[in-house]
Amino acid sequence: MPAPRLPAGGESSALSTIAQSLSFHSSPHSFLTARQQTVDEAPEKSRPLVVRARILNRDVAVVASREHCVEILDVKVTSSASSQSAQKSVVAARPGQNVGRGSFGVLPAYRELMADFFPQPNLLLLDAPDHEFRRRCWDDHMAKVCHDSSATIREIAVEEISSWQAGAEVDLYDRMKDLAWRMLLAVFLQLSRTDQAYQDVVAWQEELLRGQFSLFPVSIRTPFWRSPRSRGLNARRKLQEELKKHVDALQPQCPFHCPGETIGRDELASNALLFTSSIAVKALASLLTASLLNLYLFPSSPSLAHRARELDPDGRGTFVRSILRETERLSPPVIGVMRRVQQDVVLQQSCQGEDPGILIPTGWDAWLYFVGANRNESIYNEACSFVPERFAAESGAPPTLTFGFGDKSCLGRDISRQIVQTVTTVMLDAGIDLHGAVVSEGVRGWLGWDSQVPVESMARDLKQLPCQRPRKPIILRVSRNE
Repeated sequence: MPAPRLPAGGESSALSTIAQSLSFHSSPHSFLTARQQTVDEAPEKSRPLVVRARILNRDVAVVASREHCVEILDVKVTSSASSQSAQKSVVAARPGQNVGRGSFGVLPAYRELMADFFPQPNLLLLDAPDHEFRRRCWDDHMAKVCHDSSATIREIAVEEISSWQAGAEVDLYDRMKDLAWRMLLAVFLQLSRTDQAYQDVVAWQEELLRGQFSLFPVSIRTPFWRSPRSRGLNARRKLQEELKKHVDALQPQCPFHCPGETIGRDELASNALLFTSSIAVKALASLLTASLLNLYLFPSSPSLAHRARELDPDGRGTFVRSILRETERLSPPVIGVMRRVQQDVVLQQSCQGEDPGILIPTGWDAWLYFVGANRNESIYNEACSFVPERFAAESGAPPTLTFGFGDKSCLGRDISRQIVQTVTTVMLDAGIDLHGAVVSEGVRGWLGWDSQVPVESMARDLKQLPCQRPRKPIILRVSRNE
């Protein structure tokens, strides 16, 4: 059998590396699809699910195969590619070696992008073996947060929806972003928008995000000018001071309050920096926006909202949950995650017979592209189309990768789903209807309403960093049927 090969895509010059980084920053979806399309040996119907790129001066294997993404995220010990008994799709490249939990690192992959802005201790940047025990502590704590925050989340949702007057027009994403700030700062910091600390946290978090995703990743400070990164780091320092004071003063009625000593105050404050980050808010706003567009404007007669209202409570809950899971699948707010490859590994294609597989060398980054993995035709029927009932059956479709997979899945998954479910339920119960149209071809493709959307349209009509969302406002008209 021939030796495993590097991912398709070719090597890059210094100038090409800069161009690729700028192209990726502008539109990851357009960039990655273009890389697939330019691979000479890949006809239209067999484009590779792993392609090579060079971004931010790193060698990158972009992985859009759900099978490979799942195994990298939830690593089980597997033997080498030469082993006749190897059944897994991610295996060690060298005979006698195993792939294990240390084969793909989180901190090495994110150190440059995140460590300065979200310093330790935080769970996101922990690798095995330290991660396991802390994760159990945080899983228990977040279960408490979800339970204790249900009344707060519903109260804020009711207050927001009650302010929507019949005949009024709303910029859907803008309203959802404001609502997301209110929800997250109330749940994690017990802040309301009338508090000065609320305004400060929002302003500092937005400054931090601009610094984190700046195309000029150098911290420069002069008497007359500061680089975006420098301003972002200064905002992080202010946030750290504010959050430490705030966490120390949390009252027991705050859902994020942690009795006992399982999670220390510094660790609570450091993770609160993540939970209340601008990227978390934008991700939640994106998911709320896509969910409401599907519920009210998905091309069907009657609307999905009308169909939901006609069902009994149990049936409604099942139907709405399916709509929300299908929204997560097609429109994941965060396009993917990174892992640093710590040993030579081979990605094998289980259905490719004698194919030797794709070699990912030590030191490369594996960028797991959820947008592509969630639309794998081999996993989901009509993979690029929105199917409202896809997740309604008890057996259901395979779970999506929107919130990751395995031990490092997103810690905020359940609270995010609780918020989206509560908002949609409150709107349905209040008799709210939204009217308008989604005409942008790229947005319709993002939602799964049109399946054959050119990549150029997706790049034109969507912002993808730090989170996916429509590039232009979607203005909808409110009606009430109380």
